[in-house]
Order: sequence, then structure tokens, then C-alpha cells
Amino acid sequence: MKLKVLTLLIFFATLLMFANVSRAEYQQEELILEADTAIPKFEIIDTAKQSTSPSKQWESMLPFFAQDVIMNGYDLPLPFGISLIYAKVKQDMRLTDLSLGFNGSEKVDIEFISFDTITSDTSTPHLKLDAWVLPFMNVFATVGKLSGSVDINFSIDGNKALDQLGTDCSAKRKPLECYLLTDKRIEVEEQSSLAGTAYSVGTVFVGGWNSYFIAVPITFSWSKMDRDTSGYVINVLPRVGKKFQLNNGSSFSLYAGTSYLTSRLTLTGSQPIDDSGENFEYQIKQENTDKWMGLVGGNYSIKEGWSLAFEYGGIGGISRQQFITNLTYRY
Repeated sequence: MKLKVLTLLIFFATLLMFANVSRAEYQQEELILEADTAIPKFEIIDTAKQSTSPSKQWESMLPFFAQDVIMNGYDLPLPFGISLIYAKVKQDMRLTDLSLGFNGSEKVDIEFISFDTITSDTSTPHLKLDAWVLPFMNVFATVGKLSGSVDINFSIDGNKALDQLGTDCSAKRKPLECYLLTDKRIEVEEQSSLAGTAYSVGTVFVGGWNSYFIAVPITFSWSKMDRDTSGYVINVLPRVGKKFQLNNGSSFSLYAGTSYLTSRLTLTGSQPIDDSGENFEYQIKQENTDKWMGLVGGNYSIKEGWSLAFEYGGIGGISRQQFITNLTYRY
């Protein structure tokens, strides 16, 4: 009996030993599995780090921060552009600030009467260079040949002009202008030609969401004329539009907006007085009558960096109209 009990105790002790060994081996296998699975986990983290280096790299130094933008899934235009542009502008002008002088004397401000329908009509083919310096900001400069015509139509009252000139016509020996202006009305009515070189600098601010975009070009222009003429133009054109992607890889954009334009021109010339053989010198300023107008336009982006654009301004029945077209190559 005692032998049987001892045998059973040895049997259970042996089972317990094997059970402990099996449990130790199972725990060891768990540790091994955890160690094995730790390697794939580490590799996954490392792969995630490698994914921060996008497959698409921006090759140019401009615009700044371009890599950050394309990493977020946005497309950018090529950084540099060269364009051939033709612009034609016709608008009503008003005359301001007339000054007169005689025989090279200092010019004095004179009251005058301006005639109606004073018009400026100019055409300007020019070359444009531009660059994107930021993903939302483009800067540009243009140079071109300006040609056209401008009206110079006004009249002055001779007696009032003498008073404003401060001329004393009561003396026995009267100044020349007393004989030329007393009790006379002098009219200047001519169309002067404009020719010279036009320059401009400016910037464009852009933004977009999905296929919609906004753009605000700002331009400052000035001209160097062949005659004694100087002037400048400030133009701001806020626009909103939509881009349509075509099946052949090209795209077409349509937009509408407004244009604010201030054009100021200073004209200098001389005018004969009747048949006296004498002239007076004048300087007069012009500025456009209507500052605002509506516009519409479009841009067709062809493959390989080429695009063709057009724009018409003059919506709203105002006295200013303009047509602009350009061919652009981006690289």
C-alpha cells in the first residue's frame, strides 16, 4: 500500500515538473514572439519616416516654400515666364491744371474751359518677364512700344488770363501779352500723337480652392515719350474664376472681375496766337474720367508650358474700353 502511494506521488511530481517546464517554454516562446514582432514594428516606423521624403521633388529654387506646398497635394505653375502682350486702351479723359507762359517765362496756373469728349487711344505691344517668388505671389516687369493719340482741347478768356498772370496793362508801355490777350478768347483744339517706350512693374496675388481661384494683379506703369510728355498709370484688377481640366491634358480658365485704373498724363506744348506770329507755352494735365470698369477673360493652357490668354474690359457702359491678349511660355 505504501509503495502504491509513493508511486502515485512520484507520478504527480513528474507531471508537475513537466507542466512547469512546458509553462516556462511557453513563456519563453512568447518572449521570442514579442522580440520577433518588435522588428516589424520598428521597420514600420522607419518606413513612415521615409515616407516624409515625397517622390515628387521641386527642382527650382523658386518659388520659396514650393516643396511644402506640393507635399500637401497642390500643383504649382513653372516658376519663370516670358510673354508677348498686346494691349489697346481707349478712354475718355478730362483736363486739369493748365498753366501758361510767354517767351520762356515761368508758367502760371490759369483758369480754363475744357471741351467735351476728350479721348485717349493707345496701343502697346510689349514683352513681359515674370517669376513666382512665393506660391501665392508673382512679380513681373514689362517693356514695350507705346503709340496712339490724345486730345488737347481747351479755351481761355484773355482778360481773366491777364489777371491771373498778374500782368499790368494800364501802363503806357504794355507787356506783349496785353496786346495778345486783351478782349480775346483763345482756343486750343488739337489731337496730339503719342509715341515712346512704356515700362511697368507689378505683382499678382493668387489663391484657390479645388478648381476655383482668385487673382489680384497690381501694376504701376510709366512712359518715356518722344515729345514733352510724362505720365503714369496705376491698375488693380481683382478677378475670380474657375479652371476646367480637358481630356487632352490641357486646361481652360474663365474669369470675371473689375479694373481700377488711374491714368495721369502731363502734356507740354506751344500754341500760336492768331496771326501775331507769337506763341504761348502751356502745360496741362489729363486723367481718365472713369476709374472702374467690369471685365471678363480666359486663359488656355497648352501642353509644354505654353498658354494663350485674352481679356476684354468695358462692361457697364462706361467710357473706358480695353482689349489685352498675350502668349506665354513658362519654364
